[in-house]
Amino acid sequence: MSRPSTTLEITGFTDTGLARDHNEDCIGYDISSGIAVLADGMGGHQAGEIASRMAVEQVLRQMKARLISESGRPITSSQMLNMVSHTILNSNRKIFEASEEISSRHGMGTTVVAAVLEGSHLYAGHVGDSRLYLYRGGSLRRITRDHSLVQDLIDKGFYTEDEARLASINHVVTRALGTAEDVEVDILQQEAEQDDLFLLCSDGLSDMLSDAMIEQLLGETDMTLDDKAQSLVARANQNGGKDNVSVILLKVQAPE
Repeated sequence: MSRPSTTLEITGFTDTGLARDHNEDCIGYDISSGIAVLADGMGGHQAGEIASRMAVEQVLRQMKARLISESGRPITSSQMLNMVSHTILNSNRKIFEASEEISSRHGMGTTVVAAVLEGSHLYAGHVGDSRLYLYRGGSLRRITRDHSLVQDLIDKGFYTEDEARLASINHVVTRALGTAEDVEVDILQQEAEQDDLFLLCSDGLSDMLSDAMIEQLLGETDMTLDDKAQSLVARANQNGGKDNVSVILLKVQAPE
């Protein structure tokens, strides 16, 4: 594996929000490996909590083990992307098998977005409508595409992004981990520059805050990374807190 040319600061927060009585989101990260994973579960009898926790634990553990096993050997971009995809696919099968074993968990599922910084690139994979954004040079850009009915309607021209966020449309994901034996994983590679800030979030944030609001908060220069993450969660709750809200922030820094 190539020696990292950047260092990383990571922080994350998850909150139940104001309308739900329990939190089906789950986050996890490992700064030494440069890995971050976020999941938003679904399913009755707390099954969503089980699915999201399984997704985060499985993906984080498998990615970390793979990186350790490849340590000291060169690894290509395509191998990194395959690693991301395969760990998410393996997690999907584990969740599906768990859902089949107990009737109260049948049909449980979760979104997932996972990212790993290696060298000067970020590699990511996602399923569902949890998102990955890049904040660079004062500008915010979403680099994942939601797997959801709402996104399909936007793509077909029925809504703009802002109109869809304000419309009363039930959230229906068109892909999720654990609901079927196999799933299609979207993967991507993004060049990482010094001072880049990557945001992973559940729809509890993106539904409550516009991209412009998120961009403004991330641009605050007198706040630490922890402050920014907590402010995003707090602002989502101030705007209604209609769902669990989770964020992970990854800041790329020059090597020490």
